[in-house]
Amino acid sequence: MAYNNVRFMGYVIDTAPELNPDGSKIYLGLNNPRQDIEARCDLMLRAMGVARDALAPQSPPLPPGDTLNVFMAPEFFFRGVSGAYQMDDVQLAITTLQAMAAGPEWTDWVFVFGTILGVSSPTLKTPPYDIDPLANKEVYNFALVQLGGVAAQGDTGARVVMKELMSGVDFIAAAANPGGLLLGDVEHLAPSTSGGPGREQQIVNYDGAGVFELAGITWGLEVCLDHLDTVRRLQKSPQLPGENLIQLQLVPSCGMSVQAASVITQFGGYVFNCDGSRNTRHSTVAELVPPLTEVVLATSTPVSNAPIQLQSTSPVLDVPISSLYASGPGVVNVYPPRSLPAQQTVPGSTVRLFWQASADYQFVFLLVYDDNGNYVTQVCEPRSKKTNFYGNNYFLPLSLQTQDALKQSVSIQMELKPGSSPYAGAVWCKINVPGFIFEGNAFEFSATTSGPAPMTIW
Repeated sequence: MAYNNVRFMGYVIDTAPELNPDGSKIYLGLNNPRQDIEARCDLMLRAMGVARDALAPQSPPLPPGDTLNVFMAPEFFFRGVSGAYQMDDVQLAITTLQAMAAGPEWTDWVFVFGTILGVSSPTLKTPPYDIDPLANKEVYNFALVQLGGVAAQGDTGARVVMKELMSGVDFIAAAANPGGLLLGDVEHLAPSTSGGPGREQQIVNYDGAGVFELAGITWGLEVCLDHLDTVRRLQKSPQLPGENLIQLQLVPSCGMSVQAASVITQFGGYVFNCDGSRNTRHSTVAELVPPLTEVVLATSTPVSNAPIQLQSTSPVLDVPISSLYASGPGVVNVYPPRSLPAQQTVPGSTVRLFWQASADYQFVFLLVYDDNGNYVTQVCEPRSKKTNFYGNNYFLPLSLQTQDALKQSVSIQMELKPGSSPYAGAVWCKINVPGFIFEGNAFEFSATTSGPAPMTIW
């Protein structure tokens, strides 16, 4: 569906741990994680209703599919009294939120439900693979982006983006509530991508990368610290020539503002930040015209502070919102509809080469040329049935030493060499993997797209 306009709505609520008078901090929430998730989802639904009711009526009414409403909550909205949920509880949060957004009244809406924090415990590497009592717990902090409406129910309309960098404020450093996770007891999961051109493009909707297509729009999302001007996660992995540029950039956070140096939208695109950091919590929408220009807020409506009534308990349990969020239920900020910029693509072109070196090993080369047709760079992605390369793309030169699943040595070396006329360059390889040994030029390539096609050995 091709939308003409976009309207941003920020659910601004304090999602940081409660700060005690003595300076210590505590995670808020209910001791029963399933009841905690139910209560937080009920409050989220209440805020969604406030956003919907705050929309000014149009005369005549806008036709369906004209304006996309983008509703976003801050980082840490879902974390619970321990600081992060167990895996089963994370899944409960996801399915509950997806069901909330699945009604026909949410057609033409996209929801970013803040972030959800989960935790898992590493196991010992020997049978019976019990939990390793000495290992730090692994945590992940991700944003669930969900397209609303009946047609987009469940995973069909869902995207997940992982936060890659953990900051010092993500977890309490000391004196957490009983059972709460402390900063020194947790480790972030490894980044979902290794960085580099095109590496943030989502291949499947739950792979955690930061650039994705949804509702006919190209989005980029960075969680909090990933957006910092010295980090610039998406800037470090720009889209490849021929790929779509980002139209809408989202930044759910708890202690971050829009960083001009990290904005990566196309001309006329928007960056939307919703932050939940105590007294500095805020929402911001800015358009890259350039320069980056803030969009003026239209309305700000408080969310009801009435206790949440848990219908899953008997009798019904009233949950004060102050037991979940330190500063109450927050407000919903609504911005006026803005024109959605027409999709643009990255200028330039790419040439992709597939080398099936053996039955178990394949090498995929991507040559990148700029919009003038001049060679810029190239990357190689090794693939194997026997060795896990984690989908990484490597810039050349490459020197990789690892082992396959059977603990056999895997050695891959690649570097650029001068090519023979009429080619400008060549990729020299020294490969020693189980079942395949090779040394020499794998292929030669041209300096421009107008030159001859690559000459390969395969």
